[in-house]
Amino acid sequence: MNQTQSWCWGVVLAAALTLTSSAAAHQIEQFPHADTTAGNFFGVAVAIEGTRAVVGASGEDVCAVDGGAAYVYEEDKQTRRWAQVARLAPSDCEHRRFFGRSVALSGDRLVIASSNSEDLRREAEVVYIYERDTLGTWRQTATLSAGDRFEDSNSGISVALSGDRAVLTTWGDTSHGRYGGAAYVFMYEATTGLWNETARLTGSGGIRYGVFGGQASIRGNLLVVPSSRYLDNASGSLYLFEYLESGQWKESLRIDGVDDFFISTAVDGDRILVGERRAGSAGSGIVTMHERDSLGTWHVAATLAPPAPYRHGAFGSAVALSKDRALVVGYDEQLKQNININRVVYVYRQDRQSRSWDYQGIIDIGRVAFGSAIALDGHRALVGAASAGAPGEAYIVRIP
Repeated sequence: MNQTQSWCWGVVLAAALTLTSSAAAHQIEQFPHADTTAGNFFGVAVAIEGTRAVVGASGEDVCAVDGGAAYVYEEDKQTRRWAQVARLAPSDCEHRRFFGRSVALSGDRLVIASSNSEDLRREAEVVYIYERDTLGTWRQTATLSAGDRFEDSNSGISVALSGDRAVLTTWGDTSHGRYGGAAYVFMYEATTGLWNETARLTGSGGIRYGVFGGQASIRGNLLVVPSSRYLDNASGSLYLFEYLESGQWKESLRIDGVDDFFISTAVDGDRILVGERRAGSAGSGIVTMHERDSLGTWHVAATLAPPAPYRHGAFGSAVALSKDRALVVGYDEQLKQNININRVVYVYRQDRQSRSWDYQGIIDIGRVAFGSAIALDGHRALVGAASAGAPGEAYIVRIP
């Protein structure tokens, strides 16, 4: 057995032993969560930064049926164990609010969306801002919305956060054509303590290049918004926006031919990771790494594929990127079988000399719900396992 295989099986074994041994605790740790109700969707959204993590539970009945919740965890620096430090619920909680459907974390601030991607509503959803005070308490400090009300919309489907900039996306913004979609950028003004909407962005290509919106990613002055396909005979695209010194966001590039109904993206510096679960050989899925060179030109730097592609294996369902590590969600069993269906997280690492991205192994707990959401910060991976038929779970994995 080679080194990659040994590491892979070590993670699987740790999960199988329910994380009780010290060796298992060093590799993978399950977050404590008191709610054991099936369908609580704990793990539907995750975010991690340093020794802090956030997990959404959009189906929990915390303050109302399906009102939703979000949990904040922190790692003890001495024991390296994670503990819950806060459970958050919206101040205006109501039935089927689905709070926690999307989460984003940056420093002492987090953004939480309250929308369900499968439920078209006739009014704009609300996005909540929380900040950690000097006593360590997380407090709701603001609510954001797109401001418009759309007949066929899902505002707040996805949120992204980078410093003082927050982004929420909509699908089906009828002011830009039916199912057009938009991305709204908000900026925090320290002098007033208010969040102001500074930009409303839409793709230049229109609906023929996909449904604009979905899972946006932002890092500093770079914002990436997918435009997912909506017909079998059409492909989607990816829009890159850059913040200029003039204070405006400019569309700098559109990447066409992205083959997915729900495009997944991750941004780290001048690199963008894009998942296409329907692309590749027999629709097994591929992931593409785009990089910007010293001249400012974007190019494809690498293409990741599963070591054993499966027909319609959904490789690229979710992606995460941090420094020289990349995570990709996909299946490692044939989807047409009604047994042994297993979703895993593939791990890749960039070689320092060759700059190639090499397959390292998989993270696997033997559950089809595993990988419902992923996040990555350095050597720490956070993986959610949310489904309607079982209580949700979330795992921290320390990647070698």
